[in-house]
Amino acid sequence: MTRPVGRQLRFIDLFSGCGGMSAGFLQCGDRFVPIGAVDLQVAKPGRGKSSGSSTACNPTYKRNIGIDPKAADLRILSPRDYRNELCLSPGELDVLISCAPCTGFSQKNARNHVDDDPRNDLVERTGDFVDELRPEFLVMENVKELLLGNQGHHFRALRSRLVTELGYQVWAEVHDLTAFGLPQRRIRSMVIARREAPIVGPCPRSGAIRTVRDTIAHLPALEAGEMDASDPMHVSPRMSHAVLARTRAMPLDGGSWADIMNDPRRTEEERHQLLIPSMFRARPGSFPDVYGRMWWDRPAPTITRESAHVGNGRFTHPEQHRLLTVREMALLQGFPADYTFEGPLNAKYNQIGDAVPPLVSQAIARHILSIHDGLFAVEAELVRRQPQLALAVA
Repeated sequence: MTRPVGRQLRFIDLFSGCGGMSAGFLQCGDRFVPIGAVDLQVAKPGRGKSSGSSTACNPTYKRNIGIDPKAADLRILSPRDYRNELCLSPGELDVLISCAPCTGFSQKNARNHVDDDPRNDLVERTGDFVDELRPEFLVMENVKELLLGNQGHHFRALRSRLVTELGYQVWAEVHDLTAFGLPQRRIRSMVIARREAPIVGPCPRSGAIRTVRDTIAHLPALEAGEMDASDPMHVSPRMSHAVLARTRAMPLDGGSWADIMNDPRRTEEERHQLLIPSMFRARPGSFPDVYGRMWWDRPAPTITRESAHVGNGRFTHPEQHRLLTVREMALLQGFPADYTFEGPLNAKYNQIGDAVPPLVSQAIARHILSIHDGLFAVEAELVRRQPQLALAVA
């Protein structure tokens, strides 16, 4: 099939969430066009025991990307029926994006070291959609354990099918996304497969690492619970009196509850007034990022879907006494400055933490364009690079 240089490339986004991956593709001028998206809109449904809560992500996707995702379970949705619904023939699709849920792979869940979460099968399910759609490129992003963890057999099975049955070549590496310009420490698996042709992934960029100060210091100061009149996304939740007092007591620019505990100027009574009982039972040095401030001149820590409360990580502003706002979290996650999130406030934070950073997906999209347009010599690059699965951390 002839594919003219400079034409628009069509893509489908499976597990589309709030549109992080798609947003990056749309930042490549008008070269990429979304023609389909699918997301069940269910947050952490559990290991088959709970229906989960709504993520409200599909309205966010529609508002920013421009098409309405299909609310469907990809374990059940027929790849052929969906292809026919989109009026596609096999081989017509340019890019299939498939970023399956990471919860069952993440090392943060201790059970994943032993148990195989049923949701992990969704990685292999991607192969059924590739088989039916036959896209030129497949793109995936997930936690590093997709490639390096105890449940990595799911990716190995998908890779084997792509290569031996479907005629794809696969590039897969683990990177700290700060190396791609993201102002956040976020170590992730990155995968690109290409049909009947060699493939390598984008190279990390050189230059200084972006920091929290670079990214959010320009935004107006706010109190907890306050909203910026000029930007409804620049808003953070209210705090209880006790949480606000604890936050005020934390040192600025990187302080945490541990600093309160270890401050020799504070009496035992003051510590018990400011801290919660579990903090007194914690081992020395444990949970340093719970109730912690970000540092101005470092990248942010990994932003998770649990980032809607200061007690869930180092999500407190470096010097203001509040949780980072939705806008601040989104900018640190690489979203455009005008991106709008729908749903309740807690869902907005969840959507951001679950997303693929658009700043990074844009780098992937531009790389795919350069390969498609013949501007990137894949064969020469394959000779230059080490052909191995690497942990590349800036």
